[in-house]
Amino acid sequence: MANSQKQKKILLLVSSPFQYWCAQEYLHQFGLERGMVSVVNAATFCDNSMNQIEKLHKRLPNLSIHTLAIPKQGDLEERIKPYAYLTEELSSEVFDFVLLGDLRQIWMQDVACSINADNIVLVDDGAATNVFVEKLIAPAQFTLPISLHEQSPTRKQEALNIKEKLGLQLNQKRFTLYSVFPFDSGHSVVQNRLSALKSMFDKNVEKPAEEIHFIGSPVAEKGIVTAQDYEEILRDVVRVASPNSTLFYFAHRAENLVAKGQLLKDLGFKIEIHDEPYELICAKQNRVPQQIVGMHSTSLFNMKILFGDRIDATCYKINKAKLKELGEVMWGSDKFTLKDHIESIYRRLDEFNITARYPS
Repeated sequence: MANSQKQKKILLLVSSPFQYWCAQEYLHQFGLERGMVSVVNAATFCDNSMNQIEKLHKRLPNLSIHTLAIPKQGDLEERIKPYAYLTEELSSEVFDFVLLGDLRQIWMQDVACSINADNIVLVDDGAATNVFVEKLIAPAQFTLPISLHEQSPTRKQEALNIKEKLGLQLNQKRFTLYSVFPFDSGHSVVQNRLSALKSMFDKNVEKPAEEIHFIGSPVAEKGIVTAQDYEEILRDVVRVASPNSTLFYFAHRAENLVAKGQLLKDLGFKIEIHDEPYELICAKQNRVPQQIVGMHSTSLFNMKILFGDRIDATCYKINKAKLKELGEVMWGSDKFTLKDHIESIYRRLDEFNITARYPS
């Protein structure tokens, strides 16, 4: 079996540490970790993400790395050229598996549709997968490429002309979804069992530590809620916390801790800043918290999958007035809104036994 694993050729297309971890979970679950793995990393716009991805590289023994710098703005052809040239370099390869991490990254779709590959797999991009399935994937019948926009047909045609000129093939391809979330989609969905993470935790841990982990989020920085709303949530966590519990705040890589750091300290939170995903930190430190708290964070779902009723999980919901406003905000596509995205997560809370709460 080991020899056949080494013969497998696998291409991973990622732009965030979480996508990369999910791809590695797939390799672990299906015994592919010792395959010949090529990673295309396009997280170059974020130093913290690049650092996290660098650490994750060390988990794969037979690895080649391609760093892809794609301009986020500007001339359309200049934004397409970097991955068109990469696709040309890969044109002589035949991959057993291609794993991509984000439908919103058009370059991933274009590369997957243009190279020789037997199996295309879309891995989780966090809880956002829920709205993607509902609004994009299911309507497209699990077939790439998937259009994110109905508007700007002129620009879409211009992009298509450029891609064809640069040698991109854009063949239609069926794909499988690999997700921690179950969907009623038959053989098109494979369940992510988080088997790699589970194997890292000490099975002899008797009970969770008296810790409450708040999963930080840049929702205020992005204007999804106000700084005051976020502060009210933090104060509510402190108010209802068990007096014997220690409060830890796991900062998100995109948060502005200069703005909220003193508040967190005044409220009694111990701030932790890590260069690896939260779940991986817990696994390496063998930390199982009594409770995990956050706002529509994927980590809430992941920790419930890992530990079930051994830990409590609480999702603080956005108030209804603000959520209604988010119904006017498109989110990475003109086919759904930020409200659609957040509500698709809320609909999963009961299924995973996650408590929904508003600050009081």
